[in-house]
Amino acid sequence: MAKCGKGRQEQAILKRATFVLAILSMMLVVSSSIGASDHPRNIILFGWDGAQRDHVKECLGRKELPNLQKLIDEGTFVEIDIEGKTDTKAGWSQILSGYYPEVTGVYNNRQYRPIPKGLSVFERLEAHFGPDKFVTVAVIGKSGNVGAAAPKKTKVTKEDQNPQADATNAGTKKAAGNQAKQAKSGKKRPPQGNTIVDKSVRYRVIPGQPFYIAKNSMDLFENGLKEDEKVGTRTIELLEKYKNKPFFFFVHFAEVDHAGHKHGENSKEYNDALISNDLWTGKIIDKVKELGLADKTEFYITADHGFNEDKSGHSFAPYVFLATNNKKVNRSGRRQDVAPTIMEAFGLSLSEFKPVLDGVSLTRPDNRPPAKISLETGKPDVVYVPTPQEVVDKMLEIAKVTKDDLLYDLGCGDGRFVVTAAKRYGCRAVGYDISPRRVRESLENVKKNNVEHLVRIEQRDIFTLDLSKADVVTLFLLPSLNVKLIPQLDKLKPGSRIVSYRFGTRGVVPDKTVSFTSPRDGSQQTFYLWTTPLNKVWMWKNGQPPARTGRR
Repeated sequence: MAKCGKGRQEQAILKRATFVLAILSMMLVVSSSIGASDHPRNIILFGWDGAQRDHVKECLGRKELPNLQKLIDEGTFVEIDIEGKTDTKAGWSQILSGYYPEVTGVYNNRQYRPIPKGLSVFERLEAHFGPDKFVTVAVIGKSGNVGAAAPKKTKVTKEDQNPQADATNAGTKKAAGNQAKQAKSGKKRPPQGNTIVDKSVRYRVIPGQPFYIAKNSMDLFENGLKEDEKVGTRTIELLEKYKNKPFFFFVHFAEVDHAGHKHGENSKEYNDALISNDLWTGKIIDKVKELGLADKTEFYITADHGFNEDKSGHSFAPYVFLATNNKKVNRSGRRQDVAPTIMEAFGLSLSEFKPVLDGVSLTRPDNRPPAKISLETGKPDVVYVPTPQEVVDKMLEIAKVTKDDLLYDLGCGDGRFVVTAAKRYGCRAVGYDISPRRVRESLENVKKNNVEHLVRIEQRDIFTLDLSKADVVTLFLLPSLNVKLIPQLDKLKPGSRIVSYRFGTRGVVPDKTVSFTSPRDGSQQTFYLWTTPLNKVWMWKNGQPPARTGRR
């Protein structure tokens, strides 16, 4: 009897042990799915609404954004180029879903609908981990443009009739003029929506805002806080509340965008707002550290759009950035690449998503064609690429610059050509650029090098300039732009020298083509020298060039 009782006791112990092991095994599975060592437990995505990439870089250069810099030092900073409308609704819908507007239905601030069910980052994460095991939170400075309001139907009044015509003609000069008049008179633009007639009564049906559906799956969606301080303080409170569960937070700051619209991109207020974004980003990261979660948390900072250079709008503002402590991020990308990067970091299998994501994780190769960025008039004809200093030196040498020369640099960038010419040869020099930012950089460079008495910088369209007074003209432009300059170059006095880096001028024979090996990296460089009057092929007679005079 004693042995029998002992056997039953051992069996009971074995059953309990088996049960405990099963529980532990299940806990390990859950743990591995949410907090495995190769995946972060938590992610916070900071949205710096309206943060222009170039302005952010300038602030970093002046050491005004220490918290952003710390994140970059821990991980990386990559450039993000925007395809599509550069506004808030389109931006955050793309960033927080990974899809083009053709999938989300969110094209811009005026043409939108709720993102279809299940396609937002928030819903994907809740579905993957389970709503009881994972927390999704959005704390947002803006209201309507990063909103979750339900659809609604409103009666159209007589006062609405004329504004509705402007909505129908959106994008036309007439609509723009009417909108400007409305702004001056204090009248609001008509709300987004389609007009329908129901029993002889006209109604405007306004669609639900982009995150109307996603909000229902989230633990918290709170918007309209406006000030960075309110957004930051609320986020810190919620981190304390949800610290015991894995989480994804979207923290949106609005002050940069608001300052840009009110004061302009180059204003002190815009700059101060970037500093405020950085300050509160740092305070939130510090809270994560205080909670002992820093080694389990990844941070990302990005923007929905930039700002038009030196303007108060963002109609053409496709250049933003992403900074993160995720060391696996290794390339620049596009707005729709942010969501795949975050979801991949959490361990989700992106290949299983339906519909297929338009974005590609920033940790993976990008085999897509170049981003389709719509250009607008009044923008630089070329992307600014700084000319290496050894190239500047060689071009001035080829041009045989003297102290008696007047040098024009067309597309002066940061002013290195005119500054070098003035310092080394003592000549007068003028730099022209259409970009206010480049002009500002050139002026700073001129002042820094104490050559204000010799150098002048002007913001001008180079294709409208009178070049007749120049002795030397330096170029780093595309071949088509060199050709476009021919009528102006023809007005140079005889014996003037034109030097171009990399690109020739179709139909104009150079006096000299010079090859050069860079002492810096061993790369091969090519320069072209022309002396006026230009030797144009189409002016030759019987296949022979004309006799040349006036050279030196």
